[in-house]
Amino acid sequence: MVRTKRVARHVFSRLNLALLLTGALASCGGPMEPDLSAPEPAGALEAHAQALTYPSGSSQTVVSRRVVYRNGSGAYQAAAGFEHFRAAGASDGALHNIRIAEVDAPGAREALVIMSAGQKISSSGHSSGVTGQSSNWDASCDSISCPNVSLDGRSLAMKLRALGWFPSGKTYLSVVNDANFDHLFDSDTKQRIVNGFSNWLQAQVRPETRAIYLAGSSRGGCLMMRMAQALRANTALDSIDIYVSSFDGVCRNSQGELGTFDSKINNPVRPWGTFYGAWATNLTAQFPRRNRLHIFHVVGGQEVAPATGIRAFSGYAGSTPPSKGTNLDWGWYKQTWVKWKHKEIGNPYSDPSTSDQAQAVAETVDAHLTWLDARLP
Repeated sequence: MVRTKRVARHVFSRLNLALLLTGALASCGGPMEPDLSAPEPAGALEAHAQALTYPSGSSQTVVSRRVVYRNGSGAYQAAAGFEHFRAAGASDGALHNIRIAEVDAPGAREALVIMSAGQKISSSGHSSGVTGQSSNWDASCDSISCPNVSLDGRSLAMKLRALGWFPSGKTYLSVVNDANFDHLFDSDTKQRIVNGFSNWLQAQVRPETRAIYLAGSSRGGCLMMRMAQALRANTALDSIDIYVSSFDGVCRNSQGELGTFDSKINNPVRPWGTFYGAWATNLTAQFPRRNRLHIFHVVGGQEVAPATGIRAFSGYAGSTPPSKGTNLDWGWYKQTWVKWKHKEIGNPYSDPSTSDQAQAVAETVDAHLTWLDARLP
């Protein structure tokens, strides 16, 4: 995989940081001050400085295709290139709502990049800072596809594409606008959907493939973690590095999804008066094969909907989970707690207040880029 040398990338980062700070000082009020209302995690100030270095990419308009569509007679049919989903056995009704946009699909594929938005639970609030889609992204959808989906240049997907760490001409890039990985589905349906995604992704692997990067928020974060389990369990992929970014990933503890269970680890930087926390999971047991595996999870742990118990997961070390969490770095797994609400982590560009957006972006989207930058060869 051809990439800019790390030294050059870091010089570029420092120059951009200097320009950004100079511009802030020249404008009214000077640079934005950090929010000191809650204690900062260790190393957070350094993360903020590095995170300011990542510029926006270009906005992109794409076609998001249904993996199973309705033909002219109204019958369900597998979409070309997505046959793996139907073959995995989930119902056509569930698969019809899965929509994926192939942003770049070159013949040579040194890297595969897949990013997923979270679950859509209402007619609004489905915008994503990971994929770049707006809240009304599906307004143009018909029974076959969504022909005019705009991806925001500030998103993780478009920033990464512009940085060129995975060159567009040699990288397969898809964004999952709707994974339909419904929190309330039974375990068997979820497993079939995971199998469909992982089998489809593995079909994109080429002899030259050296890296796979998976990123997702909320239910999309849980899906990417479960896909990583399937990929790392396949010994045929042992020579490929797998990188996973989870943004407040939500797995269903009552089903033991991703090993979560009914023990809440409290967020150590949660805002005063809140009960943010995450369901515990022994991730070491979930990933027995960890060679060339790299995971970063940013977690807030706000309950997604009141009195539902739907919240993110948290890894833990030791025999029993602690009552209060700490930031973790096990080499292969890193976890950082943040004070942001669930939707603010999923899209820091639209949900936090204007005064908080810069810090929220630094601790979410740009923090993941900082982490990835440090790990890519």
